[in-house]
Amino acid sequence: MSTAPSPLTCEQLSSFSPMDFLTPHYRQQLHASLTYLQRPAGTPLLHKGERSVAQYYLLEGRVSVDSGNGKQSIESGSPQAHLPLNPGQHNPSSVRALTDVRLFAVERQLLERLLGWSQEAAYQVSSLGEMQVEEQDADDWLARLLGTPLFGRLPPSHLHALLARFEYVEARAGERVVGYGEPGEHFFVLKRGRAQVSLPSAYREQPALVLERGDFFGEEALVSGAVRSASVTMLEDGELARLHRDDFVELVRPTLIPRISTHDLQQLSQQGQRPHLLLDVRLAVEYRLGHLPESLNLPVANLRTHADSLDRATCYVVTPEGGIRSELAVHLLNQLGFDAYLLEGGQSAAA
Repeated sequence: MSTAPSPLTCEQLSSFSPMDFLTPHYRQQLHASLTYLQRPAGTPLLHKGERSVAQYYLLEGRVSVDSGNGKQSIESGSPQAHLPLNPGQHNPSSVRALTDVRLFAVERQLLERLLGWSQEAAYQVSSLGEMQVEEQDADDWLARLLGTPLFGRLPPSHLHALLARFEYVEARAGERVVGYGEPGEHFFVLKRGRAQVSLPSAYREQPALVLERGDFFGEEALVSGAVRSASVTMLEDGELARLHRDDFVELVRPTLIPRISTHDLQQLSQQGQRPHLLLDVRLAVEYRLGHLPESLNLPVANLRTHADSLDRATCYVVTPEGGIRSELAVHLLNQLGFDAYLLEGGQSAAA
C-alpha cells in the first residue's frame, strides 16, 4: 500500500456517489480526509460479510465482484466505478483486483455525518419560508447559521423548536454582550451588526476576532458549565438572537459531541485508514498518574493556541477521562475545522 501520487480534486470527487449530495463546504472537508491505496493484480480487496469502517472506490484498473450469486467485473471510469464497492455496514460482495488497481477510501462514519449535516442544512434553508422570519435576514444570518456543523446536524424537529424559542434583542455599539468570568446564561447569534471577541491577557498575542452576521458565540460556557472564557462587545448597532441556557441544553448540546466506539477505532487502526491520534485533554499531572496507551497529552486550555500545529488530515479521538473537559475539547476541535470524536467504551487509564 502506498499513497497515490495524483489525488482527486474536489470537482472530481463530486462525480462519485453519494458525494454529489454533499454541499461544497462539506465536500471540501471530506476531500481533505481521503485515503489512497494501491494493490497489485490478484489481491483480495474485500471479503463478503465483513464489517468495514470505510467505503472504497475504484480509481484505476479492474476488479472482480463476487456476490455469491454471480461475478461481474468493474472497470475504472465506468458508471459502476462511481459507486462504492462496499455499500452498507457489511461488505455485500467479495472484491478482488484483476489488474493493478488504485482506490480511494472514505471513512464511513465521517461520510454519514457530513451527509446528515448537508441534508439537514439544505432542508432547513428550503423551508425557511415556513418559519415566519424576515426574508432578507433569512438569506443572511439564518442560512449561514444553518450551514455550520453546530446547527447543520440538528434534526428538523429540534431546529424548528429551537428557532421558535429564540429571543431577539437590540444591541448598541460599545455594549458588552458577555463578559469574561461571568456565568453563561445564553447562547447568541449575530442577526445584524458586528462584534469583537476580547480574550484574557494570557491570549492577547492572538489577533482579535471580529464576529459578523450569522456568527454565534457563548456556547462554550453552556457546553462546559464553566464561566465565560472571553468578552464580546458590539462594534456597531445591531440585533442578537439569543437562546436561554435551558433551551440550549435541551435542544443543542446533545448533538454537539460526535462519538466513536472502541471497536470502530480498532478497525481504523487495523485497516490502515485515515491517520488518527488519541488526545488526553487533562492536566499534565493527571495524565502522568495514568492514561490510555499511545495517547498524547494536550490540555483543553491549550487547544486554541496549539491548533496550528495539528494536522487537519488527522482524525482526533479524545479519551473520556477528562469528563466534561473531553466533551468541550471535541466541540472546540470540530469548531476549529478538525474532525474530532469522543471515545466511547474506552479502557481504564493505564499507569
